Amino acid sequence: MQKKLISILIVSLILFAVSCSKTDTKGTNSQSPSQATDVAFKTPEEAITSYLDGVARNDISKILQACAINEMGGNFKFDLYTARVGGMNLQYLSPSEYQFYAEMNKTLLSSQILNQVKNLSYGLLSGEKVDGSPIFPADADRANRFVKDVDPGKLSKLEIKKISLSNKTVMNDAKYMENAAKYARIFGADESTERLVLFSLEDNYYYIGFTLLRFGGNWKISSQNSPLGNTDPLGTPKKTTAEDFESMINH
Repeated sequence: MQKKLISILIVSLILFAVSCSKTDTKGTNSQSPSQATDVAFKTPEEAITSYLDGVARNDISKILQACAINEMGGNFKFDLYTARVGGMNLQYLSPSEYQFYAEMNKTLLSSQILNQVKNLSYGLLSGEKVDGSPIFPADADRANRFVKDVDPGKLSKLEIKKISLSNKTVMNDAKYMENAAKYARIFGADESTERLVLFSLEDNYYYIGFTLLRFGGNWKISSQNSPLGNTDPLGTPKKTTAEDFESMINH
């Protein structure tokens, strides 16, 4: 009887160990959003369209697939960046020669993009001023109203109206193209560009900007911001009209 009990115990331990092994393997192979299956985009417009479709669908993986998370994080040239800004910024990305830091870079870039997406959502849905202020006075009623207002399901009606160069005149200037090429090389890219996007939600029109990088034949978003288009680097949308947007991009 004792031998039988020992045999049952041994079998149980073996089965438990196998079960744990399978669980661990699954955990090891699971992918974070920034490491999701890569998707190629032939044009900046394709990447932006997919990104905003991910916003409308509340699909984090789709949003990040349109972004140059892995490319920028794994190819960041610390020396070129330092030369460009004129000093060392230890709070930005780290030397990608080391896998340890390259993985940190990807996490940081994912966080930056998703923070812009959060501010885009808050700016569209909450009615609050989204300006980066960490804390401002509010009572429980205001907080509860905010929670209801920012239901991301409301983003499903987001509709792109137009994607345009941020400034056609400046972007065709030789000096701008030279600077854009230098920016691209910092991340191992072949080219960089900017776009402005006019979109609607319900009956209102808004615009945001994007900076994108080309790696070979693949365009990816580096930031939901266009410095040339004077958009908010936080990712907060700006309200406009179709007429004002046309005037802005054609000035």
